[in-house]
Parts: sequence; C-alpha cells; structure tokens
Amino acid sequence: MKQLGILIALAASTPAIAASASGVPPIATDKSVAEFGGCFVAAQDGAGLAWSYVPKPHGGTFSNVGAKGETGLYFLAVADLGPARELRLEPASSALSIDARVIRAVSKCA
Repeated sequence: MKQLGILIALAASTPAIAASASGVPPIATDKSVAEFGGCFVAAQDGAGLAWSYVPKPHGGTFSNVGAKGETGLYFLAVADLGPARELRLEPASSALSIDARVIRAVSKCA
C-alpha cells in the first residue's frame, strides 16, 4: 500500500517523471488480469494515449512502444502469480520518462 501512495504522489507532482532504469517498484494486486487490463485500457483510451497488449500464458505486457508520436515509452508487465498479480512498469529506455497519466492509471487500476 505504501508503494501505491508513493506512485500517486509522484504522478500528481509532474506531467512526466524521470524513471530509473528499473522503473517504479512492482505493485501487487488481487484483480484478475482481465479486470486490471479493462481498467487500464479504459484509462488509456480516456486520456487519448496509445497502448498495445501482448498476451502471455500467465499475464501479458502493455506498451506504447511503436506508436507514432508517443513520448514516455513504457512496458507494463502483468504477471499472474496465482492468487495475486504483479504489475511492473518500466521505461522502454533508461533515458526516457514515464508519462504521469500512465502511472496514475496503473495506481488507480491496481
């Protein structure tokens, strides 16, 4: 829960934050991959942000890499660990920042 509060505080403080090479700390959620994904997609669509999803056997990866004109390129891995899911948000490159709207969506939907 402390990590969620930190993410919200960071997201509210600036339109885009510089993330380290490791991104933001992983977040655990009890929501299913489908529940989290539906919420995250709705938030991205509502903000007019590009996204894609690549499913995997136990989760999947959201990203905006490859979208024309997008900045703040990221990878959001959703790992299904059985009773919980782990969300790991990382910039596509250590030189990039993650858009605060993406961080807010992850925090809100987790």
